Amino acid sequence: MAHALTVSEAVALLGVEERVVRKEVEYGLFGSESPPRFKLPALVYLRVLRDFGLQTTVEERKRIYVLIEKAFIQVTRPAKVAVSPVLELKLDAATREVQSMLERFEDWKLRRVEIDPDVMGGEPVFKRSRLTVRHIGELALSGAHEEIAEDYPYLKLEDIE
Repeated sequence: MAHALTVSEAVALLGVEERVVRKEVEYGLFGSESPPRFKLPALVYLRVLRDFGLQTTVEERKRIYVLIEKAFIQVTRPAKVAVSPVLELKLDAATREVQSMLERFEDWKLRRVEIDPDVMGGEPVFKRSRLTVRHIGELALSGAHEEIAEDYPYLKLEDIE
């Protein structure tokens, strides 16, 4: 991974609600870096959290994140993490999925996005345009895929995704 992701990038990449990610940041799960940045362990945690389906307390989520983070520090990364005597998280599939998403995302950004302080105040835009990635992301999250394709015919399907 070239760098750590922003909140917006993590939300878009993983399909998690921004309010959920911001709450986890507020609870101090990912440290005190400002603005927050998400590396692979945090992204795998958010991916697991998205699919968890259980209501857990903040303390339980902190414990789960710490276990995942420790698993990534070990030389031989374990395929699973025991959260409790009855709950075990299998990290292999989630890690492979997130790594694959990150690779595609980084490749897409290199090919399709540019950041220029003189264009839209340095906000990421699609190359050779003033169209912000954030704007298209917001439209896509609202379900306006057909409208985006119609209004911005030069965008590719991967840009809308």
